[in-house]
Amino acid sequence: MRLSLQKLLRILGVVCSGLVAGWAIGSAAVAQTPEPCATPASPVILGSTSAICRGESALLSATGCVGTIIWSTGETSNQITVRPAQSTRYTALCRSAQGCLSCFAEVWTVRVNTPMPPVVTPSASPVCVGSRVTLTATGCTGTVRWPDGSTGLTATIQVDQTTIFAGAICIVNNCSSVASVPVEIAVGQPTKPVLVADRTTICAGQSVNLSALNCLGIVRWSDGAIGLNRTVSPAQSRSFRAICQMGNCASDSSESLPLMVNASRLRPVLATTTVANGCPYQTADLTGALPVNKALNPAGEWLFRNGPDPNAMAVQSPMAVETGTYYLFLRTTDGCYSEPVALSAQITACPNGIAPCISNPARVAVWADSLNGQRGSVSLHAQLRGVAQGPQWSSTGTGLLTSANAPSTRYLFSEADRLRGSIVFALVTPDPDGAGPCAGAFASLSVRVPLPNNPMAEVVGLSKRVFEPTWLPNGEVELTYQLTAANLGKNPLTNLQLVDDLDRAFGVSGAQVRSVTVRTDTGWAVNPAYTGRGADTTLLLAGASLPMGAQRSVRLLVRLNVGQANTLTFTNQAQVSARDANGGICRDKSTDGTDPDPDKNGNPADNDEPTLVTLQSVSPEGEIFIPEGFSPNGDGVNDQFVVSRVPAGATVKLDVFNRWGNPVFVSNAYQNDWNGTANTGSVSGSSRQGLPEGTYFYVLTLNDGRTYSRFLTLSR
Repeated sequence: MRLSLQKLLRILGVVCSGLVAGWAIGSAAVAQTPEPCATPASPVILGSTSAICRGESALLSATGCVGTIIWSTGETSNQITVRPAQSTRYTALCRSAQGCLSCFAEVWTVRVNTPMPPVVTPSASPVCVGSRVTLTATGCTGTVRWPDGSTGLTATIQVDQTTIFAGAICIVNNCSSVASVPVEIAVGQPTKPVLVADRTTICAGQSVNLSALNCLGIVRWSDGAIGLNRTVSPAQSRSFRAICQMGNCASDSSESLPLMVNASRLRPVLATTTVANGCPYQTADLTGALPVNKALNPAGEWLFRNGPDPNAMAVQSPMAVETGTYYLFLRTTDGCYSEPVALSAQITACPNGIAPCISNPARVAVWADSLNGQRGSVSLHAQLRGVAQGPQWSSTGTGLLTSANAPSTRYLFSEADRLRGSIVFALVTPDPDGAGPCAGAFASLSVRVPLPNNPMAEVVGLSKRVFEPTWLPNGEVELTYQLTAANLGKNPLTNLQLVDDLDRAFGVSGAQVRSVTVRTDTGWAVNPAYTGRGADTTLLLAGASLPMGAQRSVRLLVRLNVGQANTLTFTNQAQVSARDANGGICRDKSTDGTDPDPDKNGNPADNDEPTLVTLQSVSPEGEIFIPEGFSPNGDGVNDQFVVSRVPAGATVKLDVFNRWGNPVFVSNAYQNDWNGTANTGSVSGSSRQGLPEGTYFYVLTLNDGRTYSRFLTLSR
C-alpha cells in the first residue's frame, strides 16, 4: 500500500507546503542571485508491483511531468526497470525546460523478499566411510529445499569421503534464499581415547572419577559401561580400557589405566576406649582416648562420630559428652578411614557437680550461601555447639522457610521481601535447664534480597547500520558500519562485549578484508587486536560498562577487495553480551538500523534482522566516480563528498539542491571539500549551518561538457 504524501513527508521529517519558487539549473544556477521560475508539479510514480523476490524486476512509471523525469537512480526516462537486491525506496522529480525542479514524488517502495538461508548441521562429523549422515536445517520459516529437489527439515546422505555440503535453500512466499553456508563432513577413523583419573590410588570403599578425552563419539569401556565420564568404586585393584565409536567405526583400544586399591583397613592404636568425668564436671572428654605418642598411628585427622560409619553425624562437643557410646575414626592423609573404635563415656554423679550446660554452654554459628536470584531463594546453615539442641529459625520477612527446625534450611523470598531489600534471619535453641542458670543459644545474620533474573528487567539491545559504500580508486570498497548498544534494563551492565565476525560476513563469499579501523564512543576502549577474523572477534577491551538507559556506538571502517567474490550482496550480524546486577548474562543479536528495539516493545531480542548491503559496480562513465552519499559527522570517515577519478586539469562545478529544489551548496571549482554545510540559499542562523540528514539532488558539470544529475544521501 502506498503512503500518502503528507504521511511520507512526516516520516521523512519534511513538510513540502505548496508550490515554492524554483531555480533554473544551468549557467545561472551558480549565480548568487538566481532567476526564479515556476516550480513544476511533482510526478506521480506507479509500479507494476511492490514486492518481488531476489533477482526479479519491477517496472516503475512516472507521470504528470511536463519536462524531464529524474529518478533517484539517476535515470531520466518516464519508465524504468529496477532489480534491487534489497528493499529499496524510489522517488523522482521533474525538471522543466527552464531547469526548474519539482518537489520529490511520493516514494514507491519495492520490497525484496529475501529469506535467510537455512543453517545446515550434520548429525555427526567425522564419520566412517559409507556412513549415512542426517542433515538438519534450522532457521527457515518456510520450506527447505535440498539440492536433490527434496523438501523438509532433514535430509540423509551417504558419505564415502570428506564432503563439503552446500546448496540447501529456504523458500518463503515463493522467494528463495541464497544457498546455505557450506558445512564439512569429515570421513576417518576415530582417534583412540585417552583415559584419565582424578587419582590412581584409593582406599577400599572410596570412589574415583574416570574420564575419556579426545573422543567425539561414544566411549565404550572395557567393563561394558558407556559414557565420557563415570565414577567407579572398585573393591580391588584393576585396570580400565576404552574405545571411541562413531557410527559403525571404532578406534583402537586406549592405553590401560591402572587403579590401585588399598583393601586393608587400619585399626588405630588408642590410649583407652573408656573415658570418664572428673568431678565437679559431669561431662567426659573423648579426646582423652587419643594416644600421647603420635608415632603409633599414621598421620591424619581424628573424627568423633555418633555411629559406626564415617558418614554418621559428628559428635557436637567431643570434649564435653554425656553418658553414651561414641565412635572414633582416623582419616589418613591419603583419604582412607580406619576401622571404627567404640568409645564408652561413663559419668559418675558428683556432689555439688557443675551442670553440663554450665561447663559446656549452648553455642551456635550461622551462615548463608547459594543466594539464587532466579529461584528467589537462599540456603541457611547452623553449627550447634555445646549442649545446644532443637534449633528454630525465624526471619523478619514474609517468605517461606522450608524447614524451620533443622540446622540447614532454605528460604524462599516473597515480593514484599524484594521491596524491603534485606532480611534478618535468627536461630535460637531452647533453654537446656528450664528455670536453671543456663540459657539457650542465639545467632542472627542479615541477607540482601537478590533481584530476580528477569530477562525483561535486565536487557541489552544492539543495532547495526551500514552507510553508503565508498569505492576507492584502486577498485577496493570501504564500508562503514555503526553498532549501537543500548541498556534497556533497570540496572547498570558490566563486562559488556561486542562480537563481529567479518570472515563469516565476507570471507565465505570470496571477498578479502584488507583492513579494519574501529572507533568507539567515550567510555569504551577498542580491542587493538581486532581484525574481524580468527578466534578473537571481540571489539572491546575487557571491563566495558553501560549505565542504565544509556547507549553507546562503535564504528567499523572495513576495506574490502571484492575482485574474487562470488556475490556483491553481503549480510552481517553482530552480537552483544553483558553481565547484569545479579551476575547473569544478557545477550542480543544486532538488528538492521540505528534502533536496537525498533518495535518499542521493550524486548530487542525479537528484532534480529541482519544488516544487508549490496555493492553496485563502479560506473563505467569514463574515469569519474561519484559516491551515492557521505556521512559528515566529524568521525574522520566519509566526512566530505569526494568525487574521484577526475581527469587531470578538469574543473568540477557542483550544485546541490534540497527536496524543494532550493540550492543549498554551490561551487564553481569544487575541491572535494563539501562537508554537509549550506553556503547558499535561505538558511536560518549561521551562514554555514549543517544540513539535516536526507536525500539531496545534485548537478555535477565538468568543463569538458559532461553533466551528471543524480540523488545523494547525507547521513550523520
